[in-house]
This record gives sequence, structure tokens and C-alpha cells, in this order.
Amino acid sequence: MRFIILLFLIFAGCSVKKPISVLPSIVTIKSKALKFSDIGYIKKYEDMVSLEIYSAGVAVLRLKIGKNVCTDKGCISKKSFNEKFLNRNYPKELLKNVILGKPIFNSKNLIKKDDGFEQHIFKVDCYDIIYIVKRDKIYFKDRLNKILIKIRGVNE
Repeated sequence: MRFIILLFLIFAGCSVKKPISVLPSIVTIKSKALKFSDIGYIKKYEDMVSLEIYSAGVAVLRLKIGKNVCTDKGCISKKSFNEKFLNRNYPKELLKNVILGKPIFNSKNLIKKDDGFEQHIFKVDCYDIIYIVKRDKIYFKDRLNKILIKIRGVNE
């Protein structure tokens, strides 16, 4: 009986989470600290999202966003990630919501469209954001901080 329990624990402990969906995408991320533009995969899990960007078949960026943001170099809090790579004034869920094509800033200034939505969010000396989500396209631009995130399906 102990052997069966031990065997179950070994296999259950080593099981790999399978994504709910995998979306091949063309991803562009430009900020002062990040510059990537190539084909990647967005993997949605129950409790996290993963973004992998490849150049010439080699992974150049791997982000896993769950409770924290993890890369090949380790994990940091979402707030710290924003401070280091994006903007310290962003809500901690901003990157995850943009990757998933969900509203940001608690749906502030949300304008629904037939094929998605738009948000224009401005705060003096903090950010000037245009965020557009369409069926297979995501466009996020902070004009004040020179941050751009574009995601579109590879078939678009």
C-alpha cells in the first residue's frame, strides 16, 4: 500500500500543468528596458499566463505571470516588474490583462466596439495610454513613457 501511495506522489508531483489554450502570435514589446518583436506563443492556464517569444527558433523571452512575474532569471513581484520594465504607476495586473486582451485600469474609459473595445487613459506626468483590443489584435501604447505592446495572431 505504501508503494502505491509513494508511486502516486511521485507521478502527481511531477505532472506538468497543461495550458487551456496556446495562441501563436506576432508579439512586439518596446520599452526602455525591453525590446522584442517576433513570433511567440501565449499560453493561458487556469491561474497564470505565459508569453514566450522566439527569434530564429531560440527563445529570447519567457514570461510567466501568475502571483509573480517569472523569467529564466527568476521571479519578482508584479509591482517590481512594472517599476523595472514598464511604469511604476501601472496597476500590477496591467501586463497580464494586456496579454489576455482584457480591460485595464478597472475598465476606466472603456468604449465597446463591435469587434472589441478601446480605452484612452491619461494621467498628467504619469501615462498617456491608447489601448485597443480587436478580435485578433491587441494594441497598447503609452505615448508619455514610450511603451508599445502589439499582439496579433499569426494568420492576420
